[in-house]
Amino acid sequence: MSLSLEEIRGHQAWATVIEVQTPNRQGAAPVAKNRSGGPINIAYEVHGTGPIHLVWIMGLNSPKIAWYRQTKYFGYDHKNKYTSLVFDNRGVGSSDKPYARYSTSEMAKDVIDLLEHLGWTDPNQLHVIGVSMGGMISQELAFLIPERIASLCLQSTAACLVSSIPWYKHLYRRAYMIIPRSLPARLAAAQENIFSAAWLKAPDDLKVFPTNSDRYVAEELWRLENLPAPVYQGFLLQGLATSWHHMGPERLKVLGQRIKHILVCTGDADAMIDCTHSDVLVRGISGGGGSVLKRVFEGSGHALQFECAREYNVMVEEFVTAAHVDGKGGWI
Repeated sequence: MSLSLEEIRGHQAWATVIEVQTPNRQGAAPVAKNRSGGPINIAYEVHGTGPIHLVWIMGLNSPKIAWYRQTKYFGYDHKNKYTSLVFDNRGVGSSDKPYARYSTSEMAKDVIDLLEHLGWTDPNQLHVIGVSMGGMISQELAFLIPERIASLCLQSTAACLVSSIPWYKHLYRRAYMIIPRSLPARLAAAQENIFSAAWLKAPDDLKVFPTNSDRYVAEELWRLENLPAPVYQGFLLQGLATSWHHMGPERLKVLGQRIKHILVCTGDADAMIDCTHSDVLVRGISGGGGSVLKRVFEGSGHALQFECAREYNVMVEEFVTAAHVDGKGGWI
């Protein structure tokens, strides 16, 4: 049986439920100086010092700390092999939240400006991993600077959202997770959207809380206590950008032609972005004769980097290492 919010806050593990790592570099990069909503500052962190450069792009209304399972694995456990960049997209976390028209292409340009700020500008240098809205941003990024991307991992995402219901109802489903309601109701709605029911009911993967649901709630409560509160304006503008995103077959074909290593992964129990959207991505990328790998996590939901963290990290490691070795002609 799941714990109450009071029981979770009183749990001995609650204060340290998220492992906060000290980055090797952090700051606020000025971006979009002559673009929509700019100039704005993007909050970022760099973890690790290795030769393989990973760019992690998070999804709708999620701050950079949502990658902490990955920054721990790649930025600390394997810090001499990888250097990981995580950041808050415009509209969330510690980044600026301008009132302007957001789009996935504009947010991709934010990433390019951030990479310029860091000096990550070499050809074939970047291994980009994007989830959900972050996967949409990653598609636009790869279209804009394909020559700098060694590999592209598109997780739980879409070339464009196709739904049997109108787009505004689709957006409302996402807004329902944060609109003013009781905290338990918001947490319940979020869990239903981003995780599989079976995983939520199962014992905590780390054997600390009774269930995985309790762990998720504990992490959300920690974020409410320790991070800037979500801003509804930022969520709405990001949500509209997600709804407007469109990467047609011809543009997907370019990705397949210009980027050698592409992986599309999804959970077949994803309630946010149905797994059939991944089939569209694979068909489009393959249309130009490009090679694309597909991985389906059976019985898993939207947030694979959380729900399937160990398996997910190994998948990413094997994929980017192979791409890096191939791009360099051997290990460096």
